[in-house]
Amino acid sequence: MNKATADLLQIIKENPDLPIVPIVDAEIVDDDYGRYLGAWGGAYVDEYIVGKYYDDRVIFKSDNDVFNALEHCMSHEKFEALPDDEEKCRPYYDNLPWVKAIIVYINKVDEN
Repeated sequence: MNKATADLLQIIKENPDLPIVPIVDAEIVDDDYGRYLGAWGGAYVDEYIVGKYYDDRVIFKSDNDVFNALEHCMSHEKFEALPDDEEKCRPYYDNLPWVKAIIVYINKVDEN
């Protein structure tokens, strides 16, 4: 068993009630062929949200990018009405509907 798999199994054991969310590397799905081979990457517990404005970008709370998250998760009108100060916006950021999960990166298979 490789380290990435062992780490993932340990995290699952420690957090059995959390959903497991695979995050697929963009290099894997570069056309409409069908299914692709991937490799286990790193795994960790985080919170995420999927933006609903502009695009369906996945945003991780650990990135701590307050304005990016708010811009992608609020209407343009609500976002523009926010203060310009990040600390004043933090309560809005913290109150987004974050989902706690085990995040697992699915990487491109190393062909070497």
